[in-house]
Amino acid sequence: MGACPACVAMPLEDYEATPGVVVGLCPHCRGLFLDRDEIRKLVGRGSLADATEIVPLMLGEEVMMRCPTCVDPAMQPLSLKAPETGELWQCRDCAGLWLPEGAFFALANALTKLRSAAEELAATCVSETVHSERTRRLAHSRSRFDVGLENLIGVPLVLLLSYLFSATLLGRMLASLVGMPFHELGHAAASWLSSRIAIPLPFFTVWYDDQSILMGLVVASALTWLGYHAHQERNRFGLATAVLLLTIQAVFTLALPARLTLMWQILSGALGELLFGAFLLVAFHFPLPDRLRWDFWRWVAIIPGALCFTHAMRLWRTVVSDVSQMPWGSAIGSDSDGDMNRLVQQFGWGANELAEFYLRTGYLCMAAIAAAYAYAIWRHYEKRTVPFSKGLRRGEVQPAPGEKGTVP
Repeated sequence: MGACPACVAMPLEDYEATPGVVVGLCPHCRGLFLDRDEIRKLVGRGSLADATEIVPLMLGEEVMMRCPTCVDPAMQPLSLKAPETGELWQCRDCAGLWLPEGAFFALANALTKLRSAAEELAATCVSETVHSERTRRLAHSRSRFDVGLENLIGVPLVLLLSYLFSATLLGRMLASLVGMPFHELGHAAASWLSSRIAIPLPFFTVWYDDQSILMGLVVASALTWLGYHAHQERNRFGLATAVLLLTIQAVFTLALPARLTLMWQILSGALGELLFGAFLLVAFHFPLPDRLRWDFWRWVAIIPGALCFTHAMRLWRTVVSDVSQMPWGSAIGSDSDGDMNRLVQQFGWGANELAEFYLRTGYLCMAAIAAAYAYAIWRHYEKRTVPFSKGLRRGEVQPAPGEKGTVP
């Protein structure tokens, strides 16, 4: 081995830095010379280019450091990047490194940190890839809202069958039973949105007249949870629903007097049959937060929703024509406990006014259902998908296994 680049006249000695790896050592200045293979064996496979930077030379400046093996040309001075400090030289020909005393450990630290950062980045990339793959598989396990003819025929078909079925005696009896939970949930929802405790039970609802701060916070928290997850999933329908209900809660809790909110609690029984039924039919076309699995449950929910809504519309159209068909009385208790009786006796509503109010509300619900359905049709053709094709665009041919889709 040649002479020390720093001491010039001092020959380098063989030094076994680690079993099987022999480097050049200057016995005078304690500098080390390592060739390319020895660098990798001692400090690993970190990128030398990332750990060091070239020291620029002034024009005409002479570099006296000569490679112990090549001699010519002169070695290129390098410096370690922050936070490590130190200088070293690299041969332009054989890429061997001359390391003054202490520079070896500084270089090893720099390369180790770079290797750790690279491994951490690789682990992050792998984690993100796995998460992306899981998300992709999850997305494939969900049914689409905007692809497939079944999404267009679902609501009108169920509405038509419900309308025909509710015209029969059996249909009216079943629709009355199906509508009972919607009716009681209507009472309870109005109570909850006015920050009152309410417990919906079969055929009647128990509620407290006094507002509860705790109940208000529970309802607001639940709606905020819905809005947060809808926002995280970029679900505009879910977010709009949460914001609307939070606004109604704020108005009912803070702005309306207690007597007026009581009137709305009573009105909301029959309103629940219309509004909840219509909401299920509208929401059929829109996703909700994924953990609710609405993509599956919507197919179950539209059946009672459609049956309850069509039965309620039949009822109020009949009552508008013949007020004697008004549903007076209560399923449990005396006749004076009925919703319509209380609205007439305590709040001054007329029977015809009530019938017109509910029927007009029903027509507004029908308009909302029609608007949602029109949007679903537009979205379907905007996507230009082939019915029952699992997302193929129009003009594409269903590919054979292992082949790509083609456009004729």
